Amino acid sequence: MRRHSQQVSHEDQAAQTIAALTASRRAIVDAYEVERHRIERDLHDGTQQYLVAAAMMIGEARLSATVASDPELAERLSEAQAAIQRGLDALRVTVRGIHPQILTEQGLAAALADVAEAAATQVRIVCQNPLPAIPEGVLATAYFFACEAIANAAKHAPRAEVSVLLTADELLRVSVVDSGPGGARFAAGHGLAGMRERLAAVGGELTISSPMGGPTQVLASIPLLLQRGEPGVTL
Repeated sequence: MRRHSQQVSHEDQAAQTIAALTASRRAIVDAYEVERHRIERDLHDGTQQYLVAAAMMIGEARLSATVASDPELAERLSEAQAAIQRGLDALRVTVRGIHPQILTEQGLAAALADVAEAAATQVRIVCQNPLPAIPEGVLATAYFFACEAIANAAKHAPRAEVSVLLTADELLRVSVVDSGPGGARFAAGHGLAGMRERLAAVGGELTISSPMGGPTQVLASIPLLLQRGEPGVTL
């Protein structure tokens, strides 16, 4: 009986140690995501607005009588305005890759719906119940996991339909299923391996089911309870 109680005590200690390490890693990831969010805001509210203002000023200049009477000047201003627009487009893509504003303001489902609209393949987002409040690091990890999985499906199964299912209880689960030919595997340096490492940083796991002939399911599971009775998020 005493040996059994000692064994249980060791198991509890091991569980607490793992939970503490996971919490520590999450704190680091959260701090990293807060900094990414700050950079995103600075680019959105600063650099992007300067470029927009410059494009508007050039547009107004092109309407002047002086420019209208000088075809060479008009062409140069048109080229400059087009270059600024290309810069704006590139900046918006960069900002979205750093930390999409919609993710913080409207949540995971809305952010992924935005990704689905721009995807190269047909993507359906399913979130039947509202998700709980989720820490920045976990939220960003789940988002970028889904983005990578959608991009992989579009690359390797371009005609496949993709479904993304979001659920949360003691785990946040993000399931990405495509109707492609299957055969996906982990490989060093592959996108799936990178996903697994990023999930591990917040205590999450990545599993794949991809029989030949399909479908392929890539599932991220991230615990929302770090210790017994201690929520990792506000439920």
